[in-house]
Amino acid sequence: MSERSPLRPVPAGSLSRSGLLIPIATACALLWLGATVVAFDLRGPALIALGVSGAGLIVGLLALVQYQGARLHGLATTDALTGLANHRGFHERLHASVAAGRRDRMPVALVMIDLDNFEAVNERHGHPYGDAVLSTVGSRIRATIRRGDIAARVGGEEFALILPGVESEQALAIAERARAAIAETPVEGIELTCSAGLATCPGDSDDASVLGHLADTALYWAKRGGRDRTRRFDAGHTPGDWSERQRAEVEALLGEEQPVHIVFQPIVALATGRVLGYEALARFPSASRSSPQGWFAQAHGCGLGPELEAAAIEAALRPTGRPLGTFLSLNVSPSALSSEIVRRALPQDLTGIVIEITEHEFVPDDDRLTATVADLRRRGAQVAIDDAGAGYAGLTQLMRVRPDIVKLDRDLIDGIHDDVARMALVESFVRFAGYIGATVCAEGLEGLDDLAVTADLDVEWGQGYVFAHPAAPWTGISPLATEACRASLDEALRTVPTDSQPLVGVDRRLVRLSAHLAGIRSRADIAGALAMIGAELDADKIVLSRWRAEDGTIETLAENGDRPSEREYEVSGFPLTNGVLARREAAQVFVGDPEADAAESRHLLDLGQRALLMVPVVSRGESLGLLEAYSRDDRPWTRAEVNRARVIANQFASVIQALLHTPAPHG
Repeated sequence: MSERSPLRPVPAGSLSRSGLLIPIATACALLWLGATVVAFDLRGPALIALGVSGAGLIVGLLALVQYQGARLHGLATTDALTGLANHRGFHERLHASVAAGRRDRMPVALVMIDLDNFEAVNERHGHPYGDAVLSTVGSRIRATIRRGDIAARVGGEEFALILPGVESEQALAIAERARAAIAETPVEGIELTCSAGLATCPGDSDDASVLGHLADTALYWAKRGGRDRTRRFDAGHTPGDWSERQRAEVEALLGEEQPVHIVFQPIVALATGRVLGYEALARFPSASRSSPQGWFAQAHGCGLGPELEAAAIEAALRPTGRPLGTFLSLNVSPSALSSEIVRRALPQDLTGIVIEITEHEFVPDDDRLTATVADLRRRGAQVAIDDAGAGYAGLTQLMRVRPDIVKLDRDLIDGIHDDVARMALVESFVRFAGYIGATVCAEGLEGLDDLAVTADLDVEWGQGYVFAHPAAPWTGISPLATEACRASLDEALRTVPTDSQPLVGVDRRLVRLSAHLAGIRSRADIAGALAMIGAELDADKIVLSRWRAEDGTIETLAENGDRPSEREYEVSGFPLTNGVLARREAAQVFVGDPEADAAESRHLLDLGQRALLMVPVVSRGESLGLLEAYSRDDRPWTRAEVNRARVIANQFASVIQALLHTPAPHG
């Protein structure tokens, strides 16, 4: 370590900075647990430290939650596959656009687009290929609209365009341009076509929800008229007549002896491969033009949603012989959950029942859902939020419901083994769930690679084709998937991650680093570990020193970087170093600290660095040495980095003790 001016301690434990993994976990933890808050103005280096009492804590919490809430809202309103607005983002923007149109007396056009034959794509080429097609379609749609227009993916193969300031004729031209672009999407062996429906505000309606229904009505008119075309909503062709037919179809379905057929998909403990429960999934007559989601949307559109959901619940509760100790998971929409017919369909004793609140409709905040959820819990049910990370399952809903189970959307899980961003977001959901005592379940697991990584991220439950397709009650799961679950845990118990294995989560990285440090026997071994430590602490330079208390001297044992440190120096001239060793407390300094001593900042700048973290190496209550981390970035070290630095530093205690009587190499 080179000669330095005395450095003043900065309480490292009170510092934090924004990161990818904390939008959910940290914001919620602060709200529910309370904490000392440090808010950062991310537009500059300013640091605002706020205490745990009075108005300071409230202001700090609001600042952090507002920033993280804005970041999370962006994730929650964006479709992960296409980058367009998702179902939730679409409805929010549609309501806002219509309200602005009313206020400014400007038109708004809405175009709904549905791929005509997308089922054939998935059937012939598989879901990964289909996802690639959808991603391309999203890009082509985005390229056809103007700045200020909104493109969204609102369903599996359904898209929407919100066109502020656009009249009917121009909207029709944009819709046709989008359809032509979609038709150019290359699909092997299949000609991809689409249909579109158009409605305008205020010409057709100045209510956002009604406008969406009318555009959907026009879309279905286009589909029934032969597909591969655009229809503009026409009161003479569609509204009353179509609504009556729409309702008549649902009424006819409900009039059948068994209107809903139920299949069951196992929910599995990822640590053991044991079946814990089954999700009941509704299916409808194979000749129907609608998917299950389409039937429920149609039923809700004509006021019969609760009746159809009640029929599905009754069908799901009918089979007997469910394996002892397993639960049954039932899907119910928020709007139907408080209806009388759904309440009658559910048994009074809900022990062994999970109510999955589906998040594919816009439900205004009110107290009814909260009261209904509380009643379900009193009767023995557990409550799950379905499709977290998509639809309307945003932070507000999660905090309002406080679910027992958080079910992660398929888009977060599909391909996670090769996507660090998905890993980070899933890890944040796991941490959030830990704060509220909830269990995380991954939906849509299809491959063993995704299964292994999801389990490594501490997701407790999972379901998907990798275990079993939805089938008759009570189907078992794939032995191969069961073995994969057990093998993943066995490997974690037996072995340490190697350099060739993907590192999933902070814990796995620390395990590998810890194993490396445990094998250190010489100064050369120490030098070989510094790069790993630097990567773990996000540091540009690492220095490890030992303290010879008998003569008050610090001796550098190993370092990396292009500016060698002084081999030895007396600690008496350096208050920061002396304080760290004497009090066994970490300390840091960074150039951007407005209270930092000018000499300290100049010294760091002379070293080509802008931040320093010092952590003592401690054993049996005594300091044996120092671990120093330098950064060229002008920033404080996070709590997580400080804690990891402590863990790493203490790994060196036995090494330093072994080297205390080993002479330093010459040269």
